[in-house]
Amino acid sequence: MVEAEPLVAPGEVRGSNPSYDRLSRLRRRDLASAVQRVVHRGRGYQSSVYLIEIDGHYAAVKDYVSAPRAFRRCIAPLLVRRETAVLKHLPGVPGVPKYFGRIDRLAFSMQYIEGTPIANFKEGELSPQVFETIQRVIDGIHAHGVAHGDLKRRSNLILTPDNEIFVVDFAAAVIGEKPLHPLRNWLQREVARVDDKSVPRLKKFVAPDLLTAEDQDKLDNPTSLERWARKLLNR
Repeated sequence: MVEAEPLVAPGEVRGSNPSYDRLSRLRRRDLASAVQRVVHRGRGYQSSVYLIEIDGHYAAVKDYVSAPRAFRRCIAPLLVRRETAVLKHLPGVPGVPKYFGRIDRLAFSMQYIEGTPIANFKEGELSPQVFETIQRVIDGIHAHGVAHGDLKRRSNLILTPDNEIFVVDFAAAVIGEKPLHPLRNWLQREVARVDDKSVPRLKKFVAPDLLTAEDQDKLDNPTSLERWARKLLNR
């Protein structure tokens, strides 16, 4: 496995790092020579993720260029805009990849996270400390007024070899705490309540013996947003 090196060291001014400057100016024409391997090949409406190398440092590129034409023209740019806005809103928050720059309307670069998706673990393979770390990361994101919105997908939680947890794929995230935006603020709070079910849900699948009464209560009681969605979908 490639050990990912950060392009910006702690306390370093980004403009003083030539590797960061090159990466922030990366364009579509530069990708062919920078790509080391495909981490995830997108199918259908999914994005592809590439590992790229700049001057011996590694980063990830998320790219919707292979999505269907209509989606690529109308929806993908909105998802890129949303995700990059969230990453720029959360600089330095533990468990959130660093954002480096937009490549074009369909792609951007960010910190490459070497690790294993939580979805790959089976019952009994995760220590109790991992669940506590996941909750701390989620709490930290929420404390900055952001709700992820897709933590039900366990592949969006990455466990590194150093037992750190990173959250990826903020395409469905909502930024709240916006003056004069009561609907968005309400939505962020409601989506955050759904995010808070991710640890109890994960325990249910891979560590049922760690489920607490509070965890079970969260699982048994749908949020307002979940009830509304079920009515909308007639479920």
